[in-house]
Amino acid sequence: MHYPDLTKSVEPATLSLVGLTPMLAVCTTLLSGLSMGLAYLAVLILTSVTASCGRRFISGRFKLVYLLLISAAWVSIIDLLLQAWCYPIRNQLGIYLFLLAMNTTLLFHLEASTLQQSFRECARASVKTALTGATLLTVMGLSRELTAQGGILTDIHLLSHVERLASLQPFYIFTSGLHLFDSSAGAFIVFGLLLAALSLSNPGLRSIRSS
Repeated sequence: MHYPDLTKSVEPATLSLVGLTPMLAVCTTLLSGLSMGLAYLAVLILTSVTASCGRRFISGRFKLVYLLLISAAWVSIIDLLLQAWCYPIRNQLGIYLFLLAMNTTLLFHLEASTLQQSFRECARASVKTALTGATLLTVMGLSRELTAQGGILTDIHLLSHVERLASLQPFYIFTSGLHLFDSSAGAFIVFGLLLAALSLSNPGLRSIRSS
């Protein structure tokens, strides 16, 4: 029996979204989802632009190492910035922030043609993919916070050091939620529903190329 190679038959955008699954554990609230989404957005775009600028000097056999070093460098820079300016958020994201380096590498490895595109095309494609992933992580955090805790901004105290946000308070819609969505199983349920909704709105994500 012949089994198709999913990395060749499934759209790269779909595979890149599935690559977000290791980060679902930390996206339990709107704030954590938004923070991870913004970090994903920054790392993906910066890695894409940097890789595109130096693609002429890298042979195909070293492409994976090249992308890994670039993405790891940008993740380290973002980590240092968060430690300096927003340590509570950095502490909330924990080790999951560093998973962005490997996720970005996987994305570019699956989209090998990215390094062969022009700078403008590469930047446009990376922005589109990064915005989709960041939106998905943010909506994931919001959905899990609403269903599990019955409100939003339940961890807004992490930004109490920001003067403009110091007056914000948690907003509760109902007093008790479904604690299932605080667990890993709940995270995958929400993620699956979001992917299904995204596929319905964008048929291109569902397309399967014949192998």
